[in-house]
Amino acid sequence: MPSGQLTFLQAAERVLKDHSPGSPLHYKKITDLAKADGLISTAGLTPDQTMGAQLYTDIKKRAASGKPQRFRQYGKGLFGLATPTDPLGGAIQQQNEKVRSKLRSTLAELDPQAFEHLIALLLTSLGFEDAVVTKYSGDGGIDVRATLTVGGVTEVKTAVQVKRWAKNVSGKTVRELRGGLGPHERGLIVTLSDFTPDARLEGAASDKTPITLIDGERLLNLLIEYEIGVRSKTVELLELDEDSLYPIQNGAVDEGSAAESQGLPVTSSHYIGSKSLALWPLPGGRHAWKAALDQMLQFIAGTAPSMDQAIDWVIQNFEKVSSDKVAKSYITSVLRSFGLVETQGEQITVTLTGASYLEDPTPHALLAIACQSVAGFDEIIEELGQSPRSTSELLVLLRESLGVTWETDTQVQNRLGWLENTGTAQLDGGLWYLTESVETLGAN
Repeated sequence: MPSGQLTFLQAAERVLKDHSPGSPLHYKKITDLAKADGLISTAGLTPDQTMGAQLYTDIKKRAASGKPQRFRQYGKGLFGLATPTDPLGGAIQQQNEKVRSKLRSTLAELDPQAFEHLIALLLTSLGFEDAVVTKYSGDGGIDVRATLTVGGVTEVKTAVQVKRWAKNVSGKTVRELRGGLGPHERGLIVTLSDFTPDARLEGAASDKTPITLIDGERLLNLLIEYEIGVRSKTVELLELDEDSLYPIQNGAVDEGSAAESQGLPVTSSHYIGSKSLALWPLPGGRHAWKAALDQMLQFIAGTAPSMDQAIDWVIQNFEKVSSDKVAKSYITSVLRSFGLVETQGEQITVTLTGASYLEDPTPHALLAIACQSVAGFDEIIEELGQSPRSTSELLVLLRESLGVTWETDTQVQNRLGWLENTGTAQLDGGLWYLTESVETLGAN
């Protein structure tokens, strides 16, 4: 593995942080980005399958051991960060880099024999068996011998040379190790420094016994991953959980909190469904709601902002928005009502529904999401499919079918506005029409 490259899991974490901290990516996309960024290099024919398997296994192992998760599985091959970004504004990363530097310095000063025993311990953690440090003289240049059992079927005997050098390991050292290998043995060289280009070429030579090379950066990564020489500490960190604070009425978000943020009267309802009742427009003009939604969702996918950061962004990017409450209602009463975003701690992230929509942000896809997530769309579409209707007639319909007690037609207008943005309905002569034949997309 070339210097500076990472394990598959480390590469996945870097890719998600750099490219999509607020939205999941398919493991194939994660693999492609990791290769494009030079984070991994593999001779395997299916690196994407390796990536997917390692992500799934890491989540399963951490759940079994009670360790904090690094990744979150969304389904359909999509994985995201369990904790999108450092809530302490970089302090955690700075501390980890400081410890990493100290670990390297400590290893450089470690007694050579102790260093060899450390490598034997690491090999055992990696799944090798019978890792034994050889005698300190007459070992033929072999420092550790171990056996890797693959699938309970094949045993790979491995001869390990440990180089706690400050200088880079050359191709000569690789050739010497290869010449000292026993029958059916594979070679492995571990160094705290790096390898020269000719050493890497020699190790990867296709017509010779392969010699695996682990440089200082990868060694540190492995020690940290398996908590050898370091340990992770769980710190109790309080974060606001906004999702749990919003009023829930039999599984549906009530319109009260959204109405209050807009300065409108709050009304109750007898709605017993599981869909959201609250729905509001977005800034930019009546015919620009979808464009504004797409812009907001892309921002969240790319940054995983806190609510405060999202509010500031909305105010900065939409000139007619100046109120924090109104800016927040766009997130809570549109993106959340559509099921496109959720909060992880204090950060806003894209849901599986949101990630799927970003892959295909068409009006038809948004209409399907609206029908699945927000009460009233199915009923309006079905009614307009019979004949054109006025807003007041549709208000009566929704009062009867949903059990809401809306005093004004605002929520009806908002639904009609979103139907207009998806090209599904239009207003003509005071009546609303379907623009084309549209089947009911949601479930009542």
